[in-house]
Amino acid sequence: MVLVHLACEAPFAGKKYLAGIYQSSATTLRNRDEPGTRWEMNALGSSQYTFLCMQDLDPSNFFDYLESLNEDRYLDGNTFSGSVQLVRHTSEPFTGTKWLRSTGPEDATVFTCLGASDGPRLLDGHPGPNTVQLQPNTGFLGTRWSVEVPV
Repeated sequence: MVLVHLACEAPFAGKKYLAGIYQSSATTLRNRDEPGTRWEMNALGSSQYTFLCMQDLDPSNFFDYLESLNEDRYLDGNTFSGSVQLVRHTSEPFTGTKWLRSTGPEDATVFTCLGASDGPRLLDGHPGPNTVQLQPNTGFLGTRWSVEVPV
């Protein structure tokens, strides 16, 4: 487990950091120091990960961890609709909570949703409107990410 910020590398003006809003199960892009931009990146092996939104959580506090079990905090891609939201757990029916990390164009990091349905799979950010969704290929500039470890 490592705490990270995920920065969208799209060359457009706007907010760049993936953020989860657990109170509404939504995702957006924000500035790095805004709430919801810190994620617990959990390695599953074979370059696969889950991401837990750490907004309002202290990773050293066991009671915070227990409380988080009742909240939508896991990053989930819906490969049927192309949407990205937060869900409560990583088990069925949420097959989009597992992400493959790979190297894409210009050595950028690409995150591929491993959801069960056919459809778009690549995590894509749009800094202008601060939206996040899935896209079918790396031709979308928002599918390029960098992983930053907070200081």
